[in-house]
Amino acid sequence: MPQAPFVPVIPAGGAGTRLWPLSRRSRPKFLLDLTGEGRSLLQGTMERLAPLTDQAPIVVTGVSHEAAVREQLGELGMAAVVLAEPSPRNSMPAIALAAALVEREHSEAVIGSFAADHLVDDQESFARAVASARQAAELGYLVTLGIQPTFPATGFGYIEQSASAPAEHGDPVQGDEALAASGALPVARFVEKPDRERAEVFLSTGRFLWNAGMFVVRASVLLDELAAQIPPLAHGVRELAAAHGTEQYDEVLARVWPRLTAIAIDHALAEPLAAAGKVAVVPAGFGWDDVGDFAALAQQLRAGSGADFRGIGAPDRRAADGDEPPGAGDGGDVRVLGSADVDAVSSRATVYGATDRHIALVGLDGISIVDTEDALLVLADAHAQDLTTLVARLDERGLGHLR
Repeated sequence: MPQAPFVPVIPAGGAGTRLWPLSRRSRPKFLLDLTGEGRSLLQGTMERLAPLTDQAPIVVTGVSHEAAVREQLGELGMAAVVLAEPSPRNSMPAIALAAALVEREHSEAVIGSFAADHLVDDQESFARAVASARQAAELGYLVTLGIQPTFPATGFGYIEQSASAPAEHGDPVQGDEALAASGALPVARFVEKPDRERAEVFLSTGRFLWNAGMFVVRASVLLDELAAQIPPLAHGVRELAAAHGTEQYDEVLARVWPRLTAIAIDHALAEPLAAAGKVAVVPAGFGWDDVGDFAALAQQLRAGSGADFRGIGAPDRRAADGDEPPGAGDGGDVRVLGSADVDAVSSRATVYGATDRHIALVGLDGISIVDTEDALLVLADAHAQDLTTLVARLDERGLGHLR
């Protein structure tokens, strides 16, 4: 069993523009109960990690969300360290700052970075995967959890497994036998989101896994490797960690943070370290979704995901004959979260109603409707990824207050 303490790190950022107008700048998706389980995505993440942690988790969030994060953690009664970013700098500075704080207290500690806004449907399988990743991380690897793909997704990045991936720069990690004993495999490369044809090829090989953005690594290994890749970034977060808890911290943060390289952990470490044979992957069998858009959310609600379709303030109200497919009966298949009163004929739709407005649907197939006090969205789920284009235009049209 792993001996080094394990500290979860939860980056809680992003605006969730593909879930607008539910997700806003002031209330991003990780603070929302999107599945009707009576808890936010952040709270679900914290509860999932609680049985695995040896020390208080570290949540890194924007300064404008700090109060809401602390309030939600207080509702859980869970101890956590909350770090507030003065400005968004992407995932690497956030994770690195948390790693530097952990390194300062325990140089051998292992951290695990898990996004605040993802869904996982099998706690036991998740815990086993994290345990394997901890074991591999103690060998000196940067370890990621790879999700077994169930369809040729074009909205996720991919991880290619390799039979072997010897380190090119010395031999800082132990051999393949110890790695195999942990349940992890060497990684050949990370691949950006593919088109449909390429994704189908990936699945046919059996070597590719979805990249869920979950990383487990010794805090000191992360920072030492970061020092080799982007020295000013590693130096900056270590300087911040040294000042944390002192009267000088706010001054150091204001001076150092804006200078840190804004970059994702995938580009900063995962990709170059994979090329050097220093990354391993644990193939994970639990159900996972990043709930990246309304099409994904609608799919989760129809699959259940443990939810009872209650959320956004009121009980579920399904349309008549809600279990029948479109055209099979007077209603169709309509899921309603919130307070909206929905009447439907031959429709398949998901309605998120934050008002008491009566909504009538006729002959719609694959539609998401979001009804809020200040915005109404009607979206074809097949074009869910295109919502970002519309949201980007709000500022141009003088409607930035709606974001």
